[in-house]
Amino acid sequence: MVTTPSHNKASNPGRILELDALRGIAALVVVVFHFSFKVSDKIDFHWGITGVDLFFMISGFVILLTLKHTKTWKIFVVNRFSRLYPTYWTCVTITATFLLFFGDGIKLKLLTLYLTNMTMFQLFFLQSNLDPPYWTMIIEMLFYMYMLFIFLIKELDRIEPISVGLLFLVFVYALLSALYPHAHLQNDVSYYIPIVNHYPLFCAGIVFYNIKFTGATKRRYLYLAICFIAQLSVFNAGGRSHYFVTIYEYVAILAIYFGLVYLFAVNKLNFIVNRVTLFFGNLSFSLYLIHQTIGWAIIVFLRQYIHWSLAFAIAMLLVILLAYFINRLIEVPATKYLRKKLHSNHTQIPAAIPLE
Repeated sequence: MVTTPSHNKASNPGRILELDALRGIAALVVVVFHFSFKVSDKIDFHWGITGVDLFFMISGFVILLTLKHTKTWKIFVVNRFSRLYPTYWTCVTITATFLLFFGDGIKLKLLTLYLTNMTMFQLFFLQSNLDPPYWTMIIEMLFYMYMLFIFLIKELDRIEPISVGLLFLVFVYALLSALYPHAHLQNDVSYYIPIVNHYPLFCAGIVFYNIKFTGATKRRYLYLAICFIAQLSVFNAGGRSHYFVTIYEYVAILAIYFGLVYLFAVNKLNFIVNRVTLFFGNLSFSLYLIHQTIGWAIIVFLRQYIHWSLAFAIAMLLVILLAYFINRLIEVPATKYLRKKLHSNHTQIPAAIPLE
């Protein structure tokens, strides 16, 4: 059965509201996770590390959706550039300025970090992330490159079997990591090809796209099972979740995420759409990028004078306000302006945008 996106054209023309709501929930999960282990041992929100898994699944869905509505590779590049870089550059600049005045032990190399981080490819310059959440950006970029390659060779209609077939490499990587835990393979692959630890999530998003728009089949349920098992297979081989959750917890959390996206694919997730989730969905990208370094500094400072719960609340409020202004002053207008400026005759691209 073919379905169409859920829109609220009166207020959010072209947007898929369930995806906005899911992004909002994922962003809050990540922020609360980062803040929780900084404020008090009394808060146990360790499973929040998995919030990025939901982001990656959404990206798999949305990038395929975008390419299906794109005529040329240039349009896709403009779409991604205009969506990501203005907001990212703004957050990198704000964080770098903050560290210039308040950072300890980083000022001498701050310029190098700033310039390399502005490319979003700091990993390949052998430089660290200026703000820890940036680690996901190179993974997103590698996925975009993969999808663009499939688009260029005109195999987008076969993206599902191709993507699922590539999971064989993930299983090989997981097996070798298990057989040779002390070899350099795991560290090298995880560092230089970081998408390998999260690729099954993107792949699942692709399958969910096809379920939503062309229907569920036994083969697609099998594909989802393979994606699920593949993601579990690399739990100990890389990524970050294994530092905070057990494999049993991860199975349960991953099942919840798969369940949520499945409900979305079969048009049964509308119950999560409300003003709160949509508000945070709109802010999700800027909030994700700006919250950690600045939020932690606020919490550490305030805990000297007030109760940890109040420090937590104030930090949350301030980073949300900062993300709101970045979204309203930079993210929304810059995306519209650049798309209009860089290509005037392009296919209308859905505004459901990944995290990223």
